[in-house]
Amino acid sequence: MVDWKKSLVSSATGVGLAAAALIGVAAPGVAFGADWHLNSGITEEFTYDDNYRLDPSNQQSLWGFNTRPHVGIESHAPRTDLYLNGSLNYGYFPDTTSQNSFDQSADVTLNHRATRDSLGVSANVSHETTRSTEAFDTGTNFTDASRIGTGASGSWSHVLTERMSAGLGASASYVTYDTNALDDYRNFSGGPFISYVLTEKDSVSFSGTYSRYDRLTGLSLTSDYVVGKGTWSHVFTPQLSGSVSGGANYTMTDEDVQNGPSVVSTTSNNVGYDAGATITYTEERASLSGTYTHTVVPSGLGRVQERNSVGLFANYRATPLVSVGFNTSFIQQDSADNTSGGRNFVTAEPSLSWNFLPDWSARIAYRFRTQEQSGEGRAYSNGGVASVSWRLPSWSPGQGK
Repeated sequence: MVDWKKSLVSSATGVGLAAAALIGVAAPGVAFGADWHLNSGITEEFTYDDNYRLDPSNQQSLWGFNTRPHVGIESHAPRTDLYLNGSLNYGYFPDTTSQNSFDQSADVTLNHRATRDSLGVSANVSHETTRSTEAFDTGTNFTDASRIGTGASGSWSHVLTERMSAGLGASASYVTYDTNALDDYRNFSGGPFISYVLTEKDSVSFSGTYSRYDRLTGLSLTSDYVVGKGTWSHVFTPQLSGSVSGGANYTMTDEDVQNGPSVVSTTSNNVGYDAGATITYTEERASLSGTYTHTVVPSGLGRVQERNSVGLFANYRATPLVSVGFNTSFIQQDSADNTSGGRNFVTAEPSLSWNFLPDWSARIAYRFRTQEQSGEGRAYSNGGVASVSWRLPSWSPGQGK
C-alpha cells in the first residue's frame, strides 16, 4: 500500500521546487512595477444522489456537504504574468462517512511574452481522498481511493511570419493510489505544432505528439503513442464559429492476457484515428457550444477502444443577475473487437445561478446520469446540488493608501 503521507510530502517538495524555479524566472519581470492581486473565496455546497455508485443492482444514496475555500495570487508585469492557486475541499456525508474527504490542490503558472515569442510553464500537485473513475475509459462505476498526482507542462511558440507561427509543447504527470484496484502510472507527451492563418475567417493548425505511458504497479505495462493531427477553424459570423479536426495514431501497447491460471503481458501494434468537430455561438446574453469526437485508440489498459462522445453546453442570462444553464454529454464506447469494454453513458444537468449580492452567488442544479456496461444492466442516478459562494474582494499591496 502506498504511504500517501510520505508520497504527498515528496510530491509537494518536487512541485515546490518547480514553483520556486518558476518564480525565480519570473522575478525580473514581476519585481519591478508588477501588479499583484489576491483573490480568494469559499463555496458551501449541499449534494444528493440516489445512486452515487451507478450500480444497476445495489442502489446506494448519498447526501452531504462540501466546503471549498480557495486562494489565488496573480501578478502582472508588462511581459510576464504569474498565477499561484491553492484550494481545499472538505466533504462531510453524515450517513456514509466512508465517503468523507479532505482534498488539497495547488498550481503555479508562468506566462512570458517577447516580441515574437511566448513561453508558458506550469506545475501542479493534488491529493484526493476519494476518486470517481467515471472519466476513465474503463468506465468503472466507483472506486474509493487516496490519489496523489503531480504534473508539469510547458509550451513555447514563435511567430515566423505575419500569418504563421510554430512551437513546441510537453507535459508529464505521476499518479499514485493507495488501492490495488487502480494502478500507479506516469505519463509523458510532447511534440511540435504549427498554425497558419489562411484568410480573415479561416485558419489551420497541425501537430505531432509522442506519448509514453508506464504502469508502475502490477505487471509491467508500457504504451507508446505517435499521433498526427490537423484542425481547420472557420468564423461564420461574429457570433458563430466552428472547427473540424482529424488525425491518425500509431501505438505500441502492452496488454494483459489471461494464459491459463496466470496473467501475462503481450505487445501489440495498432493504427487508429480520430475525428471531431466543434461549434460555438456567443452573443450578449447567450452562449452555446457543441462538440463531437470519434476515436479509435488504445486505452490505458492496452485494449483498443472505439469511442464516440457528444457534448452540449448552453447558458442564457435571463436578467442581469440570473442565468440558466444546461450541460449534457454522451459517451458510447466499445473494444475494437466488440468483445469487452462496452459502455454507454449519459449525463444531463440543468442549472440556475443567481448573483444576489455583488460578492455573493447561489446555484442549484439537477443532475441525471445513466450508464450501461458490458455484462451489466442499465443503472440510473438522480441527484442535485445547491451551493452558495462568497468571493472576497480582490486585494493588492498599497490598496486603500
